[in-house]
Amino acid sequence: MPRSHSGERLVAFVIRKPKSTYWSPQLSSNQYAVFHFDVKTMSMRDAEGNYLSSGHDAPLIFDTLEEARRYSRKKITATPALGCRIYDHQGQPVESFSNTQVYDRHHGRPAARRNIAIGAVCLITGIVAVALDAWREWSLTFGVILGVRFLWVGTVKMIDGVTTWKAER
Repeated sequence: MPRSHSGERLVAFVIRKPKSTYWSPQLSSNQYAVFHFDVKTMSMRDAEGNYLSSGHDAPLIFDTLEEARRYSRKKITATPALGCRIYDHQGQPVESFSNTQVYDRHHGRPAARRNIAIGAVCLITGIVAVALDAWREWSLTFGVILGVRFLWVGTVKMIDGVTTWKAER
């Protein structure tokens, strides 16, 4: 241990400043940040539900976790299409809030069923459009162009629906 000139032991303290995150200035260890998101698309939004812009992209900062939770509950009650996610001072997610009815309508089994149905309709439409164009000896250029696009969308929707359906088991 280092000692002073008078023979007393010296103790060194390291004062650690809170780290800042990429989205916020430094927060103290008891502060929490709340971000908003659109429940349907899961994309970040501002507190009014608008797309983020350079002037409105900062989170709301709360001094306690309970304040952040209270605000989040109140916000999703007033605006069911918005969700809130709470982050701690290190930028780690603490808790998410969203209206369960809105969330379930756009995610999980109901959304998987809907995606499978839309995918099937798009696949059938694509096949019919390409077949019609082939039957007309490729004179309908739009048949192939639209048909291929419907086939693409149908395939993507079917894959999304089936994988979500399997994940929900």
